[in-house]
Amino acid sequence: MLNERNIAVFLPTWVGDAVMATPALRALRRGAPEAKITYVGRPAALATLESLTFFDAQVADAAPDGSGKAGLLRLARAIRRGRFDMMVLLTNSFRSAAAASLAGVPRLAGYVRDGRGWLLTDRVAPPRSPDGRFEPVPASEYYGALIRSLGVPCESMQPALAVSPRDAETAEAMLASAHVGSRPLVMLNPGASFGVSKMWAPRQFAAVADELISRHGVRIIINVSPGERAVGRAVADAMRRPVALNMADHDGTIGLLKALACQCVLLITNDTGARHVGAAFGIGVVTVFGSTDPRWSEIHHAKERTVRVPLPCSPCQQPLCLQPAGPLYHKCMEDITPEMVLREADELLPQCIPAGGGAS
Repeated sequence: MLNERNIAVFLPTWVGDAVMATPALRALRRGAPEAKITYVGRPAALATLESLTFFDAQVADAAPDGSGKAGLLRLARAIRRGRFDMMVLLTNSFRSAAAASLAGVPRLAGYVRDGRGWLLTDRVAPPRSPDGRFEPVPASEYYGALIRSLGVPCESMQPALAVSPRDAETAEAMLASAHVGSRPLVMLNPGASFGVSKMWAPRQFAAVADELISRHGVRIIINVSPGERAVGRAVADAMRRPVALNMADHDGTIGLLKALACQCVLLITNDTGARHVGAAFGIGVVTVFGSTDPRWSEIHHAKERTVRVPLPCSPCQQPLCLQPAGPLYHKCMEDITPEMVLREADELLPQCIPAGGGAS
């Protein structure tokens, strides 16, 4: 148990990392049941964790790029107003530790990364391989180890999310307007904010969607963020069959993604935050991997299947393919065929569709 009564947690930036942090956040809540717990983070991370019962308040780090010294000082002032006894840094950045230190938080716990070890009171060494490089560790286990270093048990790695009543109502209205009825829903997630190296081609998503409609009688939802509308429309344009709901035609939010995902039986996705959202709600997930290393984001989800073509240059962990234009360019994604993805989807769907059909 932690004795501190006013604890802040600096959240990871990315949606997927925020989901993978939920086992650690749940453990922290159990380890400090009487404490006030406040989450500090970017709007996307806070929206991802909205409606969970693991925290009591939040502080938004709204500067999209940190905004230099001015943004750091604004964040420090916001943290100072919380009068926290302790901050747990799930981020690896110097900036997060500096903001908490400037705010006068007396106890700072985190990994010794990014030159910030001297600012921490509770220092944890990140796992490294014999050659000194950072050892690939699933993010959920990485965060869990930090919580355990504080004397708090963290055993279950099962992620958790919740849907707000507002988002649930909006999603239900959208699905009613789309006349999906009781047919199973499959979500496609063809975007990736990290970069195009993570993105399987729209024509490939379209081919998979058409076959799933033909073979299983499903209805298709295309999920994209507002900045990915062109990708969502490209998938729909390449399909022979109609799309039930294309978020390229709506103002999507993370809350709506959660509310729609939990109504689906299957998600076909690039390695993005939506993958982790699907796993948190227990639906089937087929993930297409290209440039990224699956070892960093392993989710131990029994209903996930991953599709990846091993190549000497992959995983490169780069947002853009480093190969020159030609036959090797983006080969890690181009060599993944619709048939490879369909094989996994065909195997998963009977496990995911409830008796009598309909969405879960």
